[in-house]
Amino acid sequence: MIFRYDSRVVGRYCEKRDPHLACVAYERGQCDRELIAVCNENSLFKSEARYLVRRRDSELWAEVLQEDNPYRRVPLKCSLLLCRLFVFVCPMRQLIDQVVQTALSETQDPEDISVTVKAFMTADLPNELIELLEKIVLDSSVFSDHRNLQNLLILTAIKADATRVMDYINRLDNYDAPDIANIAINNHLYEEAFAIFKKFDVNTSAIQVLIEQVGNLDRAYEFAERCNEPRVWSQLAKAQLNQGLVKEAIDSYIKADDPSAYMAVVETATKNDGWEDLVRYLQMARKKARESYIESELIYAHTGRLADLEEFISGPNHADIQKIGDRCFDDRMYDAAKLLYNNVSNFARLAITLVHLREFQGAVDSARKANSTRTWKEVCFACVDAEEFRLAQMCGMHIVVHADELQDLINYYQDRGYFEELIGLLEAALGLERAHMGMFTELAILYSKYKPAKMREHLELFWSRVNIPKVLRAAEQHLGIQPEIESGFFLLPSDCTH
Repeated sequence: MIFRYDSRVVGRYCEKRDPHLACVAYERGQCDRELIAVCNENSLFKSEARYLVRRRDSELWAEVLQEDNPYRRVPLKCSLLLCRLFVFVCPMRQLIDQVVQTALSETQDPEDISVTVKAFMTADLPNELIELLEKIVLDSSVFSDHRNLQNLLILTAIKADATRVMDYINRLDNYDAPDIANIAINNHLYEEAFAIFKKFDVNTSAIQVLIEQVGNLDRAYEFAERCNEPRVWSQLAKAQLNQGLVKEAIDSYIKADDPSAYMAVVETATKNDGWEDLVRYLQMARKKARESYIESELIYAHTGRLADLEEFISGPNHADIQKIGDRCFDDRMYDAAKLLYNNVSNFARLAITLVHLREFQGAVDSARKANSTRTWKEVCFACVDAEEFRLAQMCGMHIVVHADELQDLINYYQDRGYFEELIGLLEAALGLERAHMGMFTELAILYSKYKPAKMREHLELFWSRVNIPKVLRAAEQHLGIQPEIESGFFLLPSDCTH
């Protein structure tokens, strides 16, 4: 038999007699406002909670949960001993308790859960929403593993009660870990973010939090040791290098077997004089990548150990030895430069290097192999400064035959007062096949300055190879002679000669 009646009329009739029957009638006719009112007036919060969950009406939820709901706080008269007091209780709090403890526990329908959760979110009740989600997710239910509900519980706790976040992270397993962790970072919950990444084995992100947010390299090192993954070691190494911890960074790069940052490692190790550690790193890097830069820097790092350097450059390599030799020379590491220049047969630079090492005989031998006027001059002048005049003369013999270089040589000797040695050099050079007029002329001028007695003999022998006007001017200046030139002859004060 089907009973047809007006739910609103019957419900109103039952309100004063049996509020439960009124709720049944109102629910049958979906008389929302009437049911809410009778439940609030008679503290039937369990029935109200069940109805709201089953009703799935977001507008009705909003009306019940809104701030200006007249039933948010209602006065109830009660007596305590002989006093009459007005005690304010909150129907909203009791309603939420019943939603959490009873209504949601009884439902198996995900739509009921979805509408209820959205209603609490819309009403901006984060603490109450946390209670609601805890009941759904943490207590064993069919929705315990629901990903979106777990996400929502953690996110709500991040915004409303950060003290709960770590507990949720540890207890829950089915949430979007990377996204939640990044939100935690943005809210300065670094330990929570680290715990998430660590729990889900996103170790590169976990160590990044320790390095960039927590700023604790000691913890980062301990974490890297535990997980022992190459990419984790690489991230730690980069951070250590940025802090100038060269040895620690190189140890980490070697554990990662990662040569990719070789330029940064070389730059930082060079600034900090970490040569021993740099050698270890470059040896690892050389096995992974046969780059010219790596091998060149490895050579430079070996310059403090000449035996190792000689062994390395004698074997096959792709290093720019000439460039490293120049670098050693500029840094005054002449012993290393000597080995490098000798390896590439750069005798010109080798000669200058040997000069700095005061190995003058070797410098002359190298200059002979280089056979460059510039090299001869540099070695010659160095020998003059060192008063190695025999070797200087050997070099000078290759300079004086170049007319445009002769005056520089003469000036260098004269400025330092080595007149005898200069005259001896030019006298020895007169017999050279490439001897030229400038050499005979300059020797005559030197005689006029320093050995007048030898000037006559020189002119008698070589008058045809001397620049007569230039010699006469020098004689006038240095000997006080007033020459008279007639038919190719010139007169000296007490004698007459051609």
